[in-house]
Amino acid sequence: MRADVFEALAEREKPASAYDIAESVGTRRGKRVAANSVYRILDLFVRTNLARRVESANAYVANSHPGCRHDCIFLICDLCGTAVHIDDDSLTGALRKAAQDAGFAEVRPVVEIRGHCAECASGE
Repeated sequence: MRADVFEALAEREKPASAYDIAESVGTRRGKRVAANSVYRILDLFVRTNLARRVESANAYVANSHPGCRHDCIFLICDLCGTAVHIDDDSLTGALRKAAQDAGFAEVRPVVEIRGHCAECASGE
């Protein structure tokens, strides 16, 4: 089941919800797959750095470099839904430091920037 969920997630170009993944896996397996089961597997993938969660969309993307432990910065297109993941340790490091200076521990920066991707912006 985990392999099927990861395959369904990895083949998508845009962030996918657990329901999207459950539908894909169910179609592939020829039987209904519960979204709750998919959520548990996706949570495991996030914990093990195999997937990233796009918080504002409640959706997931496969992590293209699971060996790296960078904080996520997503650029999300409001028109087509594309999400681009970038790393900028200086930005997220500053956020971590600010949170720690304010007394927070176990800090996990989540940065999402919404706008229009280059392809959508050129068609406006």
